[in-house]
Amino acid sequence: MTRIRLWPGRRGTLTATFTAASTDDDFRFDVHAEGKWHTTRRHHNPAAAATCHVIEETKRLAAECSILAAPELQYRANALLGRPTLLPESTVRLDWARVHVHVDPEDQHAAHTRLRLRARAQTQWELRQMTITQAETYRDQLREDPNLLLAQLILHSPQAITQQTLELIPQIAQSVAAYAPGASWVQTALLLDKWFADLPTDAKRFIIDRLCTTVTEFGGEAVAQRLRSAHAASASPSHSAWAEGSDCGLVGLNDHDHGTGTDQSTPVAIRQPPWPRPPSG
Repeated sequence: MTRIRLWPGRRGTLTATFTAASTDDDFRFDVHAEGKWHTTRRHHNPAAAATCHVIEETKRLAAECSILAAPELQYRANALLGRPTLLPESTVRLDWARVHVHVDPEDQHAAHTRLRLRARAQTQWELRQMTITQAETYRDQLREDPNLLLAQLILHSPQAITQQTLELIPQIAQSVAAYAPGASWVQTALLLDKWFADLPTDAKRFIIDRLCTTVTEFGGEAVAQRLRSAHAASASPSHSAWAEGSDCGLVGLNDHDHGTGTDQSTPVAIRQPPWPRPPSG
């Protein structure tokens, strides 16, 4: 009769002290673990297998925790290792294990300091971004309406408005417009506006009429209408002599003969432009 000999069960305890990396660079947890294990089949070193399992599981959980979350790590590790577990691909069973997590006070203080500095840097960055956004919005509004700056001064600092301030505001508006998208057109408009303001009323009306005619020829009827509406107050409704019944136009504008391209010391007549004259009225 064959007698079968069964492997006697073995039981033992484990103790381990190790460190586990946290989510914060350069900071590690100090961990002490203890527990019990048993095996019913042959294993050369069941204590090492059980200890290795505890270390691996603790390090896996630690990699998900900040160095300032030592109590959380300890609770999670004990909840996982506190129940019986059969080790994967092994005959060793971990009955239970308990871990104690410790953080060096200097590391904890350094981690708190780093956290405060990061929070401060984030706040400062957000404030800078908000300031930049506000500045961009204000710049865009000034491009559309430079008088906004004057209105703001009147609203918040009326005592600061002087003659020098009033002279400075157009310069600020021009500087802002110089860096706007399509700045060359902005500069062109400013130059034309400065030149146009010094012309006689008849000359203004003549230029607006000719400009509207040209714009209309290229499909800009709406633009032409807006031009007429915008300059209705600056141009007299009556036509001048060089807009009616005469082949001569603007006389002596800037002492320059626009028909011949030569400078003259005395006013000369300018030939009527070759394009048709728009209907009056």
